[in-house]
Order: sequence, then C-alpha cells, then structure tokens
Amino acid sequence: MAEKSEVAKLRSLAQLDADAVGAYDAAIARVNEPLVRERLNDFRVDHVRHVQDLNALIQQRGGEPVGLRPDLKGTAMKGLTAVTSMMGTEAALVAMLGNEEFTNRAYELALQFDWSPGVRSLIQRNREDEFRHVTWIRAAVRTRPWLREGAKAAEGSDIQA
Repeated sequence: MAEKSEVAKLRSLAQLDADAVGAYDAAIARVNEPLVRERLNDFRVDHVRHVQDLNALIQQRGGEPVGLRPDLKGTAMKGLTAVTSMMGTEAALVAMLGNEEFTNRAYELALQFDWSPGVRSLIQRNREDEFRHVTWIRAAVRTRPWLREGAKAAEGSDIQA
C-alpha cells in the first residue's frame, strides 16, 4: 500500500474516532443514570485511545495527526446526539447505537486493506473495542437496565461490556 494512501486511511479512522468522542460527550452530558454514564464514559476513553494510537502510526509515516475535535461530519453527529439525548437515556443510547454501527462498519472496511501486521493488529484491536461498544449498547436498549430496581443487578451477565 502506498504510504500516502495508508496515512489517508489512518487519518480517516482517527477522525472517525475523534468524531465519536464528541458524540459521547454530548450523550454523557445528558444521561443521568450512573450505569449508563459509566459505560458511555468507558467507551469514550476507548475512542480517545484509538485516536492517540492511530496518530502515533500517522506520525511515524510522516502524516499530520488528527486533533480531538470533530470535523463537519462529527459536528453533525455530535449535534444530532445532543438533541436526541434530550429525550432521555433510551434516545441517547439509540443515537449512540447508530454512531457505533457506523464506526463498526468503517473498521470492518479498514480491515479489508493490505496493512502491515502491526497496523492490522491495532486496527483489529480497535475493531474489537467497537464491537464491544455496539454489543453493550444494543443490549442496553433492549433490556433498559436503568429501569430495573437496583441497577447494580444490570451489571451482571445481561449486559457486560
């Protein structure tokens, strides 16, 4: 794979993760349930780490790193998440589900490229995080753990991250 093309693909993934951080910020700011806020914050931290790790690869290849700020697409994603999240926890999770499904598809597509083993390994690890995010959010939308008495029970086997 040409170095310039590789950097562009890595920057695209890093920007997608930076955009996700903004969407998580919007959702976390409007969700009051501790279990959901904690999980969303954990997922946000994963996205920050993805940006940092991808930026390291980008810089090693002479590219310009991506900042932790959304681009135009990310600004729209953050705004939509913020507005939707005003309708409650379930709405916030549905918005985040759409965002995570998009991110999962992007990582699946990225794995189709001919990467060096080290880059492929990082992208695969990030993809596994994304799969964990979307799986938990889907289960949370389905089971609504914040409505159960004693939300601690929700941390059991039903929806572990």
